[in-house]
Amino acid sequence: MQATTLKRVLLHPRQLMDALLARSARWIKDDKLFLSLRWWCRMGYWLDWEHPKTFCEKLQWLKLYNRNPLYTRLVDKLEAKKYVADIIGEEYIIPTIGVWEKSEDIDWDALPDQFVLKTTHGGGGGGVVICRDKRIFDKVAAIEKLNRSMKSDIYVNLREWPYKDVPKRIIAEQLMVEQSADGRESKGDLPDYKFYCFNGEPTYCQVIRDRSTKETIDFYDMDWNHMPFYGLNPVSENGLNPVARPIHLDRLIEIARQLSLRIPFARIDLYVINDREYFGEVTFYPAGGFGTFTPEDWNQRLGDLVNLPTMFWGGYNIRINNGVSQISKIHNTNSELNDYKLFCFNGKCRLFKIDFGRFVEHHANYYDTDLQLLPFGEVVCPPVYDINIPIPSIIVDMFSQAEKLAKDIPFLRVDFYNVNNHIYFGELTFYPASGLSPFTSRQWDLKLGEMIDLPHLL
Repeated sequence: MQATTLKRVLLHPRQLMDALLARSARWIKDDKLFLSLRWWCRMGYWLDWEHPKTFCEKLQWLKLYNRNPLYTRLVDKLEAKKYVADIIGEEYIIPTIGVWEKSEDIDWDALPDQFVLKTTHGGGGGGVVICRDKRIFDKVAAIEKLNRSMKSDIYVNLREWPYKDVPKRIIAEQLMVEQSADGRESKGDLPDYKFYCFNGEPTYCQVIRDRSTKETIDFYDMDWNHMPFYGLNPVSENGLNPVARPIHLDRLIEIARQLSLRIPFARIDLYVINDREYFGEVTFYPAGGFGTFTPEDWNQRLGDLVNLPTMFWGGYNIRINNGVSQISKIHNTNSELNDYKLFCFNGKCRLFKIDFGRFVEHHANYYDTDLQLLPFGEVVCPPVYDINIPIPSIIVDMFSQAEKLAKDIPFLRVDFYNVNNHIYFGELTFYPASGLSPFTSRQWDLKLGEMIDLPHLL
């Protein structure tokens, strides 16, 4: 070992250990153990799985405990297009030119003069090749890059669970270029608009410019005020010039909101090209959850926005008990009556919950009066976000009857049953769980509290 190499190893032993972990990743099967070791190597301290606080800590938690099969489709660069097109429309999707199982199958003659090649399972720019002029395009270098990406595995190296079952393919897309007023093509990189969405609500937009030269990163809030932090690339800084507010910012925000609905955290990447919006990708773990922010306290601030509820997927639920995941089957509840519990504040019905599985595995989902599923529940009977519970049309009559019973009362919960499309009264409750049952979201506990107008008592 040369002296300089030995010195580097002695000065940075954790970097050596991280490199050794990366090489032995395939032989370490325990995801939690692997992520714990890799976290210590990269961040310099042990991650507290039971009490994650920062943004990056919570991303690691989500890798282990938030395994919704939908995420696999959303990180697949081909399948994501189909899913997103069904939600917001085909006009927001960058056209696909071709799909191949391996680089040897690419039909180069069928490709246009300009195109982009991508691996469907890759992350970042590792599996992306851009051709601006087919006449001088280096096909050999492109094939080498694509083949390296085809051998890579984000699940194995970073334990990003959604990538585990993504088929490895190569796709060709239309190269999207910005044109100036005189019709000339811009040669620079398109700005990336990356919306950080917390529990389905876009909160900050990360704008990346000049990616292929000297990358700059700026964050803006949803009113397009420049934020005093940047990340997650430690060598990038704010741009010298401010980013112009996108012309259709409201539409970008709405797209991000639709695509991140009911997801604890998702980054929705969008482009604006010739005054039109286009979908880029969905990212669940920016920088693999190992990034940094400047100033550092923003890692904590963003972490405060990530709510870690009990999560469900595919008919199973997962609870965390002393750091151990407990998985169980959600039972069929068709044989029992559902409870419809209407929450009335000062005589007005504002939301309701449906209890189900009470005698096998108790759960309860909360809804607003527009019948939209709300992103919170109770710890003792947690919600199930990916199960469709039919809501009877007579729920509107339940609202009306409940408001009659709750007239002039600061708070009252009115319970009904639905039997053969007839309403039956259950009970009146003034103090659900004696006011001692915690919600999965502190934010929603506060929101419900704000709905109660306490009378002045003499």
